[in-house]
Amino acid sequence: MADAPTLRRGDAGDHVVELHTQLTIAGYLVESIHLDRFGEETERAVIAFQRRRGLDASGEVDSDTWSSLADAAHDFGERLLCRKTPMMRGDDVAELQLLLGSLGFDAGWIDGIFGAGTESAVADFQRNAGLPVDGVAGPTTMSTLMRLRLSANAARPVAAVRERLLLENDRRGLVGRRVVVGDLGVSPTVAGSVGSALRKEGARVLLMHHRDGSTHARAANQFDAEVYLGVSVVTEPLVSASFYETDAFSSHGGRHLAACAIDNLRSVLNLDGVVDGRATPLLRETRMPAVHLRLGPEGDIAPLADTIAQAVASTMRTWVENPVGERITT
Repeated sequence: MADAPTLRRGDAGDHVVELHTQLTIAGYLVESIHLDRFGEETERAVIAFQRRRGLDASGEVDSDTWSSLADAAHDFGERLLCRKTPMMRGDDVAELQLLLGSLGFDAGWIDGIFGAGTESAVADFQRNAGLPVDGVAGPTTMSTLMRLRLSANAARPVAAVRERLLLENDRRGLVGRRVVVGDLGVSPTVAGSVGSALRKEGARVLLMHHRDGSTHARAANQFDAEVYLGVSVVTEPLVSASFYETDAFSSHGGRHLAACAIDNLRSVLNLDGVVDGRATPLLRETRMPAVHLRLGPEGDIAPLADTIAQAVASTMRTWVENPVGERITT
């Protein structure tokens, strides 16, 4: 599936058969006698899946949709979860991280990837629960997690609490902050201007140019970034800012950064802005406050690149002073 092409209505072949298989596993059955053809019913199922997952509901199966279909392939408890190479990933891993975090065992960011932090949290839980300690989430560990969470009426996961506390206690300004600015389209003009504006404010900026969101997330994590800003230039008139949110988890810092960005950008482009929570691979896998800006129409954006960059720099100045949006009293 990693090599699967973008699919749209009218396509046919083996990849369409695989798409129907993955949709069925995710709970979106396409009843068709031509499972190798991407028809109207397939498009409706794809749109429904995309809307449920917080993706662009385009009806086209792009890399984010393929990735989300792969993540949705396993329900919690269906398979043994452990640290391996390549790392296990999926909604069941995210559910494991959420359960651990809600009971006070720090699995790190809820990204659906079973890494060292998740293994350590599983081992800590097993030790505290009197289970054999191996860092592997098997049937006994999973059932114990579920039972304790239900009996404890567990609160917000550790990741959400930790993010808020870190942000509330860090108001250093922009100087020295590690920021990744990513271009997710075909033209790096706006992202480059934003990066230059933030460097003038004293930030340490890593510029990324790649169409795959997971690639951006890996680079941001390796850079140990404190904030990520992604930019996509689109064809339609649009000003939107997306942050990471699921039914059970929301990034406080990302939400407020998105709101600040819209406040500054809507007047630049003379359009109403949209703030929305999504769980795209880009936002889910970045282990820091992250926002994905989508700006259009394309013909209006390039001439305004420097103005947009100044608006984003102003956004960042506002955000670092009050990163979770609470009122400051003196």
